[in-house]
Amino acid sequence: MMNLKNKMLAMGLGLSLSMMATRFCTAQSVWTLDKCLEYAAAHNRELSAGRQRLAVATTAASQSKAMLLPAVTGSASLDHYWQIPVQVFPGELLGQPQGTFIPVRLGTPWMGNAGLQANLSLVDAEGWKKIKTSMLEQQLKASQNHSEQKLVAKNVRMAYYAAVLHQQDYHAAEGRVRDFQESHRLIALNFEKGITDQIAVNQSLTLLEDLGDEAAGIQASYQQSLLDLKFWMGFPLADSIPIDTGGILFPEAAPQTDFNAQRLPDFTQDSLTVDIARAAVRESTAALYPKLSAVSGYSRLGFGSEASFITRSKWFSSGYVGLRLSMPIFDMAQMHYQLKKDKESVLLAEAERQAGISSGNKAFLAAKIGYDRARQELASLQKKEALARDNIGLSTKKLQKGIMDMIQMKQLQDEMTVVRRKRLAARMQCLIQIVEFEYLQGN
Repeated sequence: MMNLKNKMLAMGLGLSLSMMATRFCTAQSVWTLDKCLEYAAAHNRELSAGRQRLAVATTAASQSKAMLLPAVTGSASLDHYWQIPVQVFPGELLGQPQGTFIPVRLGTPWMGNAGLQANLSLVDAEGWKKIKTSMLEQQLKASQNHSEQKLVAKNVRMAYYAAVLHQQDYHAAEGRVRDFQESHRLIALNFEKGITDQIAVNQSLTLLEDLGDEAAGIQASYQQSLLDLKFWMGFPLADSIPIDTGGILFPEAAPQTDFNAQRLPDFTQDSLTVDIARAAVRESTAALYPKLSAVSGYSRLGFGSEASFITRSKWFSSGYVGLRLSMPIFDMAQMHYQLKKDKESVLLAEAERQAGISSGNKAFLAAKIGYDRARQELASLQKKEALARDNIGLSTKKLQKGIMDMIQMKQLQDEMTVVRRKRLAARMQCLIQIVEFEYLQGN
């Protein structure tokens, strides 16, 4: 008997210490659902990565805009010709017979070049389309980050609700153990008086052990729910997190909203994916248009027989300014296959968006059916649990009067366990479907 008491004390020690710590903490130290959601929004690892992806997309959009600004390039070179290039000139230029050629070495062993080149795009339809595409991609990353925020909030809420319900269930299981300890004491007392036999005592002890094991299992489920909650919050997994035990607001009915495809969590990003695919078609088409640029350059050339010409030789300057027009004439890969691929990508993006809407509609209707069924089951189980609790109370009174039936007592306790577990599952299912409703419809 002392070993059993020690076991029960050890099982409840962790939660009891947590409850004591919570009782003496200030209100700010208790983690409410809103506080958990606020913490998750700032510390969840995936959301942090999403914010960084958005920052990269923002910089990429700015980079595409900067492509239309003037580009200035500097260059410098120093070459040593161990074999000076030869150019052939007609012989008649130097009084030789017609049809003859004279080889002339051009240049010196050392040559240098330094200069600047500038390019300003004047007409570039493809460049403007790229800016539009990059801005859409920036919006897509922002939308993806927003959708991820909704998903994280959904998971935080589910983990929080599971933790609260398991904690409440543990308190109930712990109370059942304490109540049956009194029943076991009565049975042991009757055994000492010779009213019952050792079999009844052993059966009672086994039942008490079963109740203790059940409470320990519920406590483990509670700890697992807290671990899930801390993970989705981005909270240090090794730290304790006392949650608000004041209960959960439980609506009487599911949110009465009709399905709206535009409020699905992924609808905006799916639509932006379609827009990006269409922009890619326009960009590929614009790549076939003429491009006009203003170009300019300035350079200085130096020559010498030794490397010291850099400081001693005369440098010759040259410069130019003009217009440069370019236009693709034949490019099968770009003109045909790239355009065809981009148009097919538009059809793919539109099909995926419709598939997402269909999937979201199905999930919405499934959540509605699941919620209605869970509510019906919960109402029935609450009545059954009340009856099972009354039966256990009546059975305890029979024990107090010396009327003992351990088989019936075990059946009643098993019935109570099954009903309570089903009631917890139904209550959790109601909350899950409510969270799913709100997630699917943008709340």
